[in-house]
Amino acid sequence: MTVGSRVRIRVSGRRLKGFVTAVFPTPSGRKLLPIDGVTGDVASFDDVMLGVLRWAAMHYVSPLSVVLRRTVPPNVARSGATPQADPRSTAADVRVNVVRPSEVTPQIKRIIARSDAEGGATMIVAPTIIEVARIRASLVDTYGDRVVIATSSSTGKDATDAWTTAAVSGDAILVGTREIVLWPVARLRSAVVIQDSRRVMKSPSTPTFGVREILAHRRSVMLHRLDFLTPLPSLETLAMTTHVTYPRGRSWPLVEVADRGEEPPSRTLLLERTRMAIGLAAKNEQSVFVLVPARGYAPAFRCIRCGELRQCQSCGTAATKQGDCRRCGAPLQACATCSGKRFESLGAGIGSVRDAVARSVGDAVGLAGDGRMITVGSERDIVTQDAVDLALAVDVDGMSMAPTYRAAEDALRLLVRTANLLRPGRGNRMIVQTALPNQPVIETLRSGRAQEFLGKQSDERKRSSFPPHGELIALEIDRQVRVGGSVTDAVGGLATVLGPAEMRDRDRWLIQADDLTQVRIALRTLVSSLRERGARVRVDADPIDL
Repeated sequence: MTVGSRVRIRVSGRRLKGFVTAVFPTPSGRKLLPIDGVTGDVASFDDVMLGVLRWAAMHYVSPLSVVLRRTVPPNVARSGATPQADPRSTAADVRVNVVRPSEVTPQIKRIIARSDAEGGATMIVAPTIIEVARIRASLVDTYGDRVVIATSSSTGKDATDAWTTAAVSGDAILVGTREIVLWPVARLRSAVVIQDSRRVMKSPSTPTFGVREILAHRRSVMLHRLDFLTPLPSLETLAMTTHVTYPRGRSWPLVEVADRGEEPPSRTLLLERTRMAIGLAAKNEQSVFVLVPARGYAPAFRCIRCGELRQCQSCGTAATKQGDCRRCGAPLQACATCSGKRFESLGAGIGSVRDAVARSVGDAVGLAGDGRMITVGSERDIVTQDAVDLALAVDVDGMSMAPTYRAAEDALRLLVRTANLLRPGRGNRMIVQTALPNQPVIETLRSGRAQEFLGKQSDERKRSSFPPHGELIALEIDRQVRVGGSVTDAVGGLATVLGPAEMRDRDRWLIQADDLTQVRIALRTLVSSLRERGARVRVDADPIDL
């Protein structure tokens, strides 16, 4: 029995399970409860990893027991082998590699070769089950049984087998979704994160574990390398390192802009230039992907008289259908440019865009999975989409002005991912339909290089103390328990507290400061008290949306 072992113990007649977090001689004069048994023969963590787990419990304002349970497999792990000894590496650098999809596998193989040269293992975390399967398929011919995978859809047996191999072998290549970030990996030398800023790389439920933050702290304690492979680096990863590798020339394929200002205001979803491009592609039997940013109603509106986008004059966010600011809620009056009072929607849901395309090309268009030459889809369909000859993005302005501090960066990242669907070849291109052709997102997309854009975004966040230049925690509490001013009383002297804001059946507070360490300590007590009173509480550390 060692630190990290799972044990069974009887307390007041009840059989309970727990984890060993320390081993020390029995103190004289004290009667201790006996351990009934040990579950499995492979420890879930050691003393060093326990430090990472304690940090995660504090950072995400979670009981340590909840975090410890994330380190174990679904079934009992029995190996019969002694885990490989793990002398700590002296290489603990962080590198950000800006890559296109075709470059991911060669980069991963170079990282594995580096780990092999040092006699160790590699962990690879990808956003989705589909991407995990692709990575495994690209590696298994070279590395065979060393490649093991675990995802949210793995069976209990398969996940346990992968966990055991990673925890014992010392040369495993563990590939998985975000669930593996706290797993033990013997002789871990390199961790690889694929597209760290995708929303699925952060757990939506409490504890709101983020792959990037956990692996960054794990690296700093356990001294392994950490590589980010992404088409567009996040500001958070850039703040971690000075080792950033951009490709020579453009970072993504050519992009053209279809300016709505070049045509009279109308209710037409597709500009003439866009329709012609789709029609020509259909005639030549070329494949097309049409990205629709919104699955529901239009994300932006413009003045019918002058064509200017309707947006808040205070914070620059797009308007809602009702004419309010989507971020600050301020009511918007007439058009700020021409005083017009009639506005038309820009864009629509997937079904409406598909119908608009069908009026030009007929049955050649369909939704993801329909097997048509022209596919209309959203962000979630990019993962399953094959390479295309033409990519289109319909009315992206509302996306880039969404009510979140990451809106512009997220919009650019999604458009870059769409552009990267293009297969190499002369004439293949992406067309972006917009009413604001000079906005930073569009200008950066045309340039093919993001360094200047990211620098300016970082400066803007610094002025507001937003991550990575400050810390945020969102606290959500249902209304079944009367909270009153307890949130402000607990942390008001330690940070800026905004709220409460109403969210369906709960209230939401936003807590902001340069350093929230003391706030997290105070919140642990408050959250525990509220839960004892029956309240449902969600603590969102490092929230994506405000």
